Amino acid sequence: MRQYIIKRLFISVFVLFGVSIILYGLIRLMPGDYISNTVAGNPSITEEMVVGLKKLYGLDVGIVEGYFKWLGKALTGDLGESFLYKAPVTQVIASKMWTSFSLSFMAFIIQLLIAIPMGIISATRQYSKTDYAVTIFSLIGISLPSFFFAAILQKTFAVDLQLFPISGMVTAREDYEGFRLMMDMAWHFVLPIVVLAFTSIGSWMRYTRTNMLEVLSSDYIRTARAKGLSEGTVIYKHAFRNTLIPVVTMIGGSIPSLFSGAIITEGIFAIDGLGYTAFHALKAGDIPFIMGFNLFLAFLTLMGTLISDILYAVVDPRVRLS
Repeated sequence: MRQYIIKRLFISVFVLFGVSIILYGLIRLMPGDYISNTVAGNPSITEEMVVGLKKLYGLDVGIVEGYFKWLGKALTGDLGESFLYKAPVTQVIASKMWTSFSLSFMAFIIQLLIAIPMGIISATRQYSKTDYAVTIFSLIGISLPSFFFAAILQKTFAVDLQLFPISGMVTAREDYEGFRLMMDMAWHFVLPIVVLAFTSIGSWMRYTRTNMLEVLSSDYIRTARAKGLSEGTVIYKHAFRNTLIPVVTMIGGSIPSLFSGAIITEGIFAIDGLGYTAFHALKAGDIPFIMGFNLFLAFLTLMGTLISDILYAVVDPRVRLS
């Protein structure tokens, strides 16, 4: 196990290096840059001033030279300073990611608490009315665009019924502190969490149902039933435990999404999280932040995959990682 982890971490370094090359090249090839986007439509900015600003921000060099300058600083832990937010990239990411994590983590827990039982019920009652109802519900969640569902919730619960705030993280003109501030933020997070949870429940439910059906058709399940064990014991003690093996590995792979933020949902509800921040940085052509953000996601993805492999070996003793 230890050798496997060390080997994977070693390979991850080369993967991140390759990802950084591709990302930097794509970002520099985007139409427009931070300076062009900033001074666009300003007649008082001369061409000489634009050239001076590009030199100041390091945008006057070629892609290859610019990449190696960025790489040299990145190897020392310096991802540069965000053009848009005027602060170190690492500081901006660190200040925003916990907001995204709070939002995504609550939605993720709700997804699992609803989707796994629904998947089990659907599998144990295959082709019944309950199975069809659960399947239809999951398909609606999968097919429903998050921006459309968010607009429906805002119109219904924020505008018409006025039960929840329409957007933002805190109530305007209120200076809450401590516990009251936490409760106010939680109240603002209700609708975004519902959007994130509902649009993802279907995928988890179908995945659980598929694995549960596969387990229920196994020989040892038929043997357990032939021994006279109750249906509840067969399902929840034998079948469910084996169904959890692939589900747990999927949970490990979902860890990166908890920190990466939900760009569309955060944008609609004006949640100042990492996804919302990255969206504005992308529009502005903020190269240092875009590089740092995407490398952060790449690192989380690699770590999530490694955690999934380790969890698979933990929950299934038959698997040995080497």
